Amino acid sequence: MHYDMKRMGTIIQGARISRGMTQTALADKIEVSLRTIIAIETGKRNPTFEVLYKIIQELSIPADLIFRPEDVTGTPEQEQFIQEFRDANEQEQQIAIASARGIWKELRHENKG
Repeated sequence: MHYDMKRMGTIIQGARISRGMTQTALADKIEVSLRTIIAIETGKRNPTFEVLYKIIQELSIPADLIFRPEDVTGTPEQEQFIQEFRDANEQEQQIAIASARGIWKELRHENKG
C-alpha cells in the first residue's frame, strides 16, 4: 500500500472544515498541539496511530479513506457523505433522500433555463 501523507492531510482538513471546526478546536479536542494538526494537514508530519485514531473518531472519517484509499471509489467528500448516510437512522435517511431529490430537481431545472 502506498501511504500518501499529503492525501491523508487533505482528507482530515476537509472533514474538519465540513464540520465547521478550527484547527485549534480539533487540537484541543484530541489533546495535541496546533502545530501537530497543521503539520498533519499539510502532509509534513505522519501522525501516531493514537493521534490518527482520535482524529478519525472526532471527525467521523471513514477509516477506508485513510487506510484503504485504493478501495474508495468516490471523492473523500462522497465517501464521507456515504458513511454519514449509513450512520443515520431510517428517518434521517429518508429526509436526506427527499432533500437531495428536491435539490437535484431544482438544479436540473435551472440548468435547462
